[in-house]
Amino acid sequence: MKRSLLCVAILTLLLVLLDQLYRWLHPEVNVVRASLVAATGLVVLLGLARLPRFPVRPLRGAAALFASALGSVLLIEAGILVSRSPLSAVVHVVILAFAYPLLEALGRSPAGVDLSVR
Repeated sequence: MKRSLLCVAILTLLLVLLDQLYRWLHPEVNVVRASLVAATGLVVLLGLARLPRFPVRPLRGAAALFASALGSVLLIEAGILVSRSPLSAVVHVVILAFAYPLLEALGRSPAGVDLSVR
């Protein structure tokens, strides 16, 4: 439980930083931007995974980042959510908080896809 909370906190910080970067580099909110956030997140997480005892598994973390970014994009495109609103930030974190532990659980299950890079 503590490990999952730490991972979600790290991924939330990374998502905020990458989202700020891509607001400037790719201002349009769409699937391309969600993919860019996830791809850049994967590169950053792969670098950080070299640190001793870094808790986030890169592929699972990038998949959770993509789920959060894509989920928010779809809600914005559907008109349910307003981009750059405080509610949008909360929705990002909620999706991330559900996606990462779910991906962790799927990775541990015998029928789950192995998303580990170690």
